[in-house]
Amino acid sequence: VPVYEGALVVKRNNARVATWFTSKEDARFAELHECGFDVLNFPRKGRGGGIAFIFNFEKIRPTGNKVIGFKSFEVAECIIKSENGIIRLCTIYRTTQTKTKEKYNETRVNAFLEEFDKYLDELVTKTGYPIICGDFNFHVEKPDNFYAKKFLSLYESKGFVQHVKDSTHISGGTLDLILSLPSAIDSLPINDLFVDSNTGTTSDHYLVSFNLPIKTSITSRNIKTKQVREFSKINTSSFREDLFFSPVNFTDFESVDHAVNLYMSTMENILNKHAPLVTRKFISRRSVWWNPNCQKARSEAKKAQRKLKKNPDDVELKEIYNEKCIDKAIIIDR
Repeated sequence: VPVYEGALVVKRNNARVATWFTSKEDARFAELHECGFDVLNFPRKGRGGGIAFIFNFEKIRPTGNKVIGFKSFEVAECIIKSENGIIRLCTIYRTTQTKTKEKYNETRVNAFLEEFDKYLDELVTKTGYPIICGDFNFHVEKPDNFYAKKFLSLYESKGFVQHVKDSTHISGGTLDLILSLPSAIDSLPINDLFVDSNTGTTSDHYLVSFNLPIKTSITSRNIKTKQVREFSKINTSSFREDLFFSPVNFTDFESVDHAVNLYMSTMENILNKHAPLVTRKFISRRSVWWNPNCQKARSEAKKAQRKLKKNPDDVELKEIYNEKCIDKAIIIDR
């Protein structure tokens, strides 16, 4: 999906991909939230750009994954759990520079083809139906374009098909593409694909939208409200002093009941002073549907996390940990 130049919209369930978000967009995200939307934001380091998914949080609860390890393109994945199966919506942006020497441009394209080949091999082994959307900056509408032919040959060799046929750029050219596997098309046909030149923005790319006929069901979290005391915040010296000078230590008790009642009331007053009751929300750790598969997914994610802590700069371990977290989120339906 274009980072600078445009956006792609998946209308069904309001899962959307937008651009030009930075890491400091709290005010804008708050406005979106008031309209019933939330954001999975993956900003680019440095000036501008990045990838984001905007979705209706009342209809879907996706899991985001920023794929790392590729230098020639940006890619992020949005994993959606539906009654049709797991959908892995991938958005890609391949940057280009128009003022580069031809030799350097060829090197950049070859680097992209090599890395994209590797990414597709990894993608088909991941959980879910992959649907790839993005600004690839190849003129696939030109059958004699050398680079476009190599790109087309690459994704077709992996079994992917391309759906966009119309021009997606103000100067002409089909640059923004949608790729999917035939097995995914059978279960999740891409319907009502439309390229809209009237984007309402200054972008030189057009808006590409389509529908996915999916059904989602959100399981409500088992949230309980409790009143608790925050004992860890008690100043023990002050608490001990109040306890020492309390009426319990300076009263002649008339009976056992009198002593118990005075002790209980005194302790309650001291606790209310040092650790007053506060209301907290808790998510139940074990639901009725918790099973060995949930436990296994959680254990594998923790195992991957421990390995990553020992080697925090290992790109492969980061990718493994991200995938384990996604698998855990898919199995343990949030």
